[in-house]
Amino acid sequence: MKIVYVAPFGLCQKTTVWARTLPMAQQVVQKGGSATILVPPWDCPEDAGKCWQDQGVDILHTHRTGSVPAVTARLWAALGRLRPDIVHLVKPRAYAGIIQWLLWARQLARKPGPAVVLDIDDWEQAWTSVAGYRPPLSTFLRWQELWGISHAGAITAASQWLVQKAADLAPHTPVLYLPNGVQWPGTSHGTVQATGYSLPPTVLLFSRFVEVETAWLAAFWRAARTRMPQLHLLVAGQALQPQREQQFAAALGNDQNITWMGYVEPTRLADLYQQVACAIFPAQATPLNLAKCSVRLATTLLHGVPVVASAVGEQANYGRAGAARLVPAEASPAAFADALLEVIADPAQQRALTRQARQQLLRRYQWSHLGDQLLAFYTTAMAKDQ
Repeated sequence: MKIVYVAPFGLCQKTTVWARTLPMAQQVVQKGGSATILVPPWDCPEDAGKCWQDQGVDILHTHRTGSVPAVTARLWAALGRLRPDIVHLVKPRAYAGIIQWLLWARQLARKPGPAVVLDIDDWEQAWTSVAGYRPPLSTFLRWQELWGISHAGAITAASQWLVQKAADLAPHTPVLYLPNGVQWPGTSHGTVQATGYSLPPTVLLFSRFVEVETAWLAAFWRAARTRMPQLHLLVAGQALQPQREQQFAAALGNDQNITWMGYVEPTRLADLYQQVACAIFPAQATPLNLAKCSVRLATTLLHGVPVVASAVGEQANYGRAGAARLVPAEASPAAFADALLEVIADPAQQRALTRQARQQLLRRYQWSHLGDQLLAFYTTAMAKDQ
């Protein structure tokens, strides 16, 4: 089986390709198939024209010079040379979405070609206001998403919310629920280690400042610090809207018990996890949060860090059966703070969370297990296309 994944962007800035598409492709190779990822690196200009291999997966970057049609033509020509059995499109947007349209047009003309599978791991429309897209672009991307889901031969979806959305838009299309997985016994960037709890108690927040309202986050931290004044917060992640991060800092009067880390390189994560007693993942029940499947949450659980998380979307699935301390989606800032402080004050609960998280990841989220499901689904997609 020969699979080609067509990405909408590169590997150096956004998460999807290196954290989701690449592990999927590696599973294909490990199970005897052939996998290539085609990348239009408009967001990673330093990778333009480069090719390399990662655990048997060929990663081919097109050149980025010229117009959108020119880059699309290079992707299309590369597909023609590779002659795959299946084209797995990474998101129904941008260059990947245009390639999907070309593949559909070829099928409409009854020309032989590969089976077409679409991967969805976000509800892209939910990012329009966050990214600040202008109306012409946001309208086009919305059309691409709706058209892409309704015209795919088969769909892989990273969340159960997206599975339902696909069923609503394309009720006769096969859909595979394929959450983001983990590599066991470690990650691609380090081995699993127990957390070393620090004094004063330190809490880790990964945030791009779109998961909850800034006022909610500030109220949570004030409530937590009121009950435990020595509590320290590490804030990791690059804010998509810097003004929201600034509003959070201003609301707390530039609290000296907060350390702002910004973007953390994957190679530094293992050391970061050693510094904290607990990690928090607050989230509101918005389409943006319901649709996504957090690789960061899975990685944090994998490294043995106790987690307190809002029971929203896939966070509830990762944290089920005691793998994380789940807090109702509608919980107040004070209630979330209470849950956090209970975990910090209870070493037995910390150990139980860590133990159950690893069992949960082993049972449900190893990429080797998910890869078996994916390969079986590919067989179904090819049979349907014949």
